[in-house]
Amino acid sequence: MKSLTVSLVLSLCFLIRISAQEAPKIKFEKPSDEELSMKTYPTDSTADAVILYDDGSSYVKYDLERGFMLTFERFVRIKILRQNGVEWGNFQFSLYSHNLNKEDLTHVKGTTINLENGKIVKTDLKKNAVFRERENKYRESVKFSMPAVKVGSIIDLQYTIATEMTWNLRTWKFQYKIPVKWSQYRVVYPEYFTYNHSSLGYHSLLYNKRSQSTENISYTERVDNTSNNTAGFRVPSTQAVARTITYLNQIIECAASDIPAIKEEPYLTSLDNYTSQLKSELNNTNFSKIGGSMHNYTTSWNDIAKQLADDDSFGQQLKSTGFLSDDVEKMTKGISSNETKLNIIYSFVQRSMKWDGFKSFFTDKSLKKAYADKTGNSADINLLLIAMLKKAGIDASPVLLSTRENGIIGLVHPTLSDCNYVVARATLDGKQIFLDATEPNLQAGIIPFRCLNGEGYLIQEGSSESVQLTNPKSMESSSVVLDYKDGKMTGLFKKKDTGLSAHTFRKSVKTSGGQKEYFEKLKNSSPELDYVSFNYTNLDSLSQPIVSEYRFSLKEKQDSNAGVIYLDPVVIERQKTNPFSSPTRIYPVDFGTLVTQYYNMQFDIPQGYMAEELPKEISISLPGRAGQFMYQISQMDQKINLTMVFSINKTLFLPDEYQALKNFFDLVINKQAEQVVLKKKTT
Repeated sequence: MKSLTVSLVLSLCFLIRISAQEAPKIKFEKPSDEELSMKTYPTDSTADAVILYDDGSSYVKYDLERGFMLTFERFVRIKILRQNGVEWGNFQFSLYSHNLNKEDLTHVKGTTINLENGKIVKTDLKKNAVFRERENKYRESVKFSMPAVKVGSIIDLQYTIATEMTWNLRTWKFQYKIPVKWSQYRVVYPEYFTYNHSSLGYHSLLYNKRSQSTENISYTERVDNTSNNTAGFRVPSTQAVARTITYLNQIIECAASDIPAIKEEPYLTSLDNYTSQLKSELNNTNFSKIGGSMHNYTTSWNDIAKQLADDDSFGQQLKSTGFLSDDVEKMTKGISSNETKLNIIYSFVQRSMKWDGFKSFFTDKSLKKAYADKTGNSADINLLLIAMLKKAGIDASPVLLSTRENGIIGLVHPTLSDCNYVVARATLDGKQIFLDATEPNLQAGIIPFRCLNGEGYLIQEGSSESVQLTNPKSMESSSVVLDYKDGKMTGLFKKKDTGLSAHTFRKSVKTSGGQKEYFEKLKNSSPELDYVSFNYTNLDSLSQPIVSEYRFSLKEKQDSNAGVIYLDPVVIERQKTNPFSSPTRIYPVDFGTLVTQYYNMQFDIPQGYMAEELPKEISISLPGRAGQFMYQISQMDQKINLTMVFSINKTLFLPDEYQALKNFFDLVINKQAEQVVLKKKTT
């Protein structure tokens, strides 16, 4: 009897699971009573909104007038649960649009459904509420906001995107920053097309099916039916003949349910790298069965390098650089050192060219025009830098990469579509130097933080090789001299920054409006310190460390006759919160760059007091010395000296290293918060 009961329970559980995997029956503009009355999402009570249903399909089908067309269709239903969720009523689509190649957004139909006084009220999206604008020469943006969206609203939206660019099969996302109750996607394409499909993310799919179906293309062909008449003369004639081509469709069907919201975490590259999704890319087309040809799209990086060498917006630009000869010769005349030449040319491009903020590895215009205009995108500027370095006899080449927010470059299937940026790599005496002239406050030999995203690809003479995108370690050295008098603690703080830390500081000063403006912001943002004066050295000397100097006092005063004085030895530059607050983490931690921080504090014990208690010294390391922390404090006569070193020695920590990293930061934070206890001497 017990066995029968267990079997029955297991059978019921299996039936429930099968039922849960079935696609819900959803009709446009017809929400259920449960959806209308929903106040919270049961599996995530904190959700601002939830995607109740997301149904998409992509299919390649033959059109008699335009040939093979790629069509994407989507129907999505969203429930707004909190005020912050109202923003999910705003939509934006980025469409490829360059010359005759473009994607068309059509059949946009949207409705906002509200329950008001027990009645269902529907508000339709108007055609004139859909706005189009040009992002750049390659992309167009379509934006609109659904009407009457508020807490409790249900949004239903349908749209279609059609294009002749069959290579541009759109990525389907199962996961967003809000939970998804149900998501399904179907892909259909003829046997003449081969796509590479990659599943990403940490949430498993309910199913991922493969199947085939038969499809026909019916058309009419005019056949030459010319013949000789009885008199022997040729009589031209054509006849309409019905033709049919039968081929196999490849079908992919996949679905997921109860997908949790993907959360932002500190030290991530792009959240998109870890989002559950299906990415597709055209590998090749093969029409040989019907008298056509075969064409490969996804090949090797060497093939991509050869392709780029002939591209008008890349390789050809580096071959048409005669206009630079005179200027390069003038600025490097009489200089024999390649290192000096590199610095002169880099500084010239950095000062004279203004970046328009657009990231690309293709030029927006010719290098000659960009040089004349003194402005351009990242490719215009950095390819120009490469061209000038080559003119000066320096070995320099472009490096293709994907910026951190753009996601990682796929390792399995090489593709240009993964890349969105280019920097320069120069070689001096066998040493590689990365350069990016888009940033006016960046030292030569350092690339911006946005570019530190794993590997890039060096493009040289039709060949390619992977290179690790790294910067020299950033160094931050701080010293504090503290003085206590009449119940008031004052101090002199000095800090020297190198590497990316120096660039970050210089950029912060410039974007604040200048030195005084930056200092005022610092004063206003400090709850514990009164900053009195400042001095910045080497702010414009990019090859030198930036030195900051401040005089300050603590806002909180103590009784000048107090029996006990509590001293915070890490009074400034103290890390107070752990960036790794989550108990667990399924994503890697990517610091991007290596850093070492030195801190030294000196304090003269005031007359009449003695040190009763000093924090204990410690020295700890993460496995493999991936992170290190050293805290040494000592007293000699009436002087207390603290030396502290914090170092991150590798950029990437895997999820199974997360707990150790979290504990490491906890220990550092707790140690920096410990106080020195001074006690008044008894006579």
